[in-house]
Amino acid sequence: MRFASFAVVLVLALSVCALAVTPNNVMPEKNNVVHGVNVPSGRVGGEDIATATVVGALPYTDAGNTCVFIDDYDEECPYTGSTSPDCVYAFTPAADVLVDMFLCMSSYDTKIYVYENAYTPGVPFLCVDDASACGDFNTYLYQSWITDAALVGGNTYYIVVDGYGGDCGDYILDIYEVEECIVECPPDAIYEGEPDCYDEYNDLFNAGCNNVPEAYSVVDCSNETIVICGTTGVFPFAGSTYRDTDWYMLTLDEPATITIGAESEAGLLLGFVDMSAGCANAAFYSSITAAKCTYTTLSYTLPAGQSVVFVSTDAWDLGYVCGSDYYLTIDGYECTSPVEETTWGSIKSLYR
Repeated sequence: MRFASFAVVLVLALSVCALAVTPNNVMPEKNNVVHGVNVPSGRVGGEDIATATVVGALPYTDAGNTCVFIDDYDEECPYTGSTSPDCVYAFTPAADVLVDMFLCMSSYDTKIYVYENAYTPGVPFLCVDDASACGDFNTYLYQSWITDAALVGGNTYYIVVDGYGGDCGDYILDIYEVEECIVECPPDAIYEGEPDCYDEYNDLFNAGCNNVPEAYSVVDCSNETIVICGTTGVFPFAGSTYRDTDWYMLTLDEPATITIGAESEAGLLLGFVDMSAGCANAAFYSSITAAKCTYTTLSYTLPAGQSVVFVSTDAWDLGYVCGSDYYLTIDGYECTSPVEETTWGSIKSLYR
């Protein structure tokens, strides 16, 4: 049974940081403030698909203001009911290419989506509303970034620059080619064992406080670096958008400084969760976001008792495909007394 009402004591669900630093797996609601501004000089996108501004060679940058347009289109990813004006670009790559489409430097609450070859309302080729990969939400308030878009040569892709609610304003669109990100599982690593998520996936595996009953992967202590390979991703379920959240349980006999590190094919949220008062008051001791294919570390002195190492995507971006590989390292979780070499059988357990 999915448990979508998990609350954290930091009361983040409606804050500007909510999309970046909550261990919940369902996308929270957000408040909308219209930031419409004066029209800047320079080129702007086309009014609709028929008049779309043509994207030339990559990398490509264009700037404009959506407030001068009308509301021609809208897609849900996953927020609904937008009445924002939008503008359109058209890109026809000569050969297959992997690209990022970036609105992070825009001044309002943006949304970006793409149609392949034709207008397909309700089933866009790609769609992203908020992307914490843009950076600190206090600086980049709800901007959009489509990552790793696999475009087929000869097809035409209509890129719609839109907004949330009725928001509009200055935008900067960047489109640039990227290299494919592949994360290899290190030798002798332990495998998480969870199947890849998928549309309407019911996450019953190590979903921690996001599941009833609670479900964790229990990690045994070791005097060597622990390496765990897993997968993550974002998926729709019952009309909402969820992240695959992985909760790894540590039990310390005494306080210890633990260092975790991770690298992933999708942007990650990585952190330590305080479990001292159970799920009702679970909250991050410390957390960090990691860009894709960038090994990132975090250290924290945990108290004696149970704590969780949390791994998930850093946003509810459906472009973060299920089955995105990551590896997690744990250092400092040492055994306080001599023990026989562990078999790691407990890490394979669904429920503890």
